[in-house]
Amino acid sequence: MTNPSPTTRQLREFGFLIAIGFPLLLGWLLPTLRGRSFHLWTIWIAIPSLILSLGSPRMLSVPYRGWMKLGHALGWVNGHIILGTVFVIVLQPIAAVMRLTGYDPLRRRSTSTSSYRERITRKPTDLTRPF
Repeated sequence: MTNPSPTTRQLREFGFLIAIGFPLLLGWLLPTLRGRSFHLWTIWIAIPSLILSLGSPRMLSVPYRGWMKLGHALGWVNGHIILGTVFVIVLQPIAAVMRLTGYDPLRRRSTSTSSYRERITRKPTDLTRPF
């Protein structure tokens, strides 16, 4: 799960990430895409984060833990809900069409042979220039 005691370096990097990424993404990029101006309130979060990451990174441990819990929750959503939906919407119909048309890419249904091995005839030129 989350690291119960992050190192000072990890906390400092987290502080820099918030100080730089927060104003860029939430203050500039998203408002620009919506046709609005820069949000100055993001600077009020970035400046204390920068000061704490330079001065005493240990004070960022509580926001760091909250951020990691949010990341784990979003990871669960991505892993279970989004990928499950992709499986049901994309892979299940493909499998149904393959079964209805009789397409067998692994050729597992051949019962007339004693082995599934396919013999191939090799030519002398097969290994002259392999790459």
